[in-house]
Amino acid sequence: MPLSDIINKSFYYTYDDGGWRYQFWLKSASRIIYTIHGGPMEGRSNYQQCHILEVRESEIFQISWVEGQLSSFSPPSHTHPHNLKETDTIVSLIVDLPRKRITTFGAFSHGHWSRPEDAHGNKRNPVDLQRWRGLASIEGSEPKNRHIMSKYATIHDIVEGKCEFEDIDEDAETL
Repeated sequence: MPLSDIINKSFYYTYDDGGWRYQFWLKSASRIIYTIHGGPMEGRSNYQQCHILEVRESEIFQISWVEGQLSSFSPPSHTHPHNLKETDTIVSLIVDLPRKRITTFGAFSHGHWSRPEDAHGNKRNPVDLQRWRGLASIEGSEPKNRHIMSKYATIHDIVEGKCEFEDIDEDAETL
């Protein structure tokens, strides 16, 4: 299963309904870095640990991640105790390379969806990250109140390498 067909590539795409513009770079088989240029979360830059599944050889891939999920096997630290979340957002993308299409499933916390302007920023900025954590824990943000979103997007460009993305260490901590 050649994940090399998708690893170390940057994808630029726009959602069909509403024109939300996104881009991501798959740094490796376990790291995604993304920036949002349109829609309610415009102005957001983030990186996460991800999981990639090759659905159809060299053609269709699923990329999934949870923002802020802590493993029960991870020991608490002074910077990331178990009770702190990042955004608690669940994302899964189906990338269809031959058709240049993306199908997205997202489940946003109530706080992030109801106050998207507060979800803008860069994870590398401690002030932004702390604000995101606050959104995930405001009243009404328990899992039963998630905003569920399914959308289609068109890939406009696939480029080899990281392009303008700010790199991260492969071991950079995610929640």
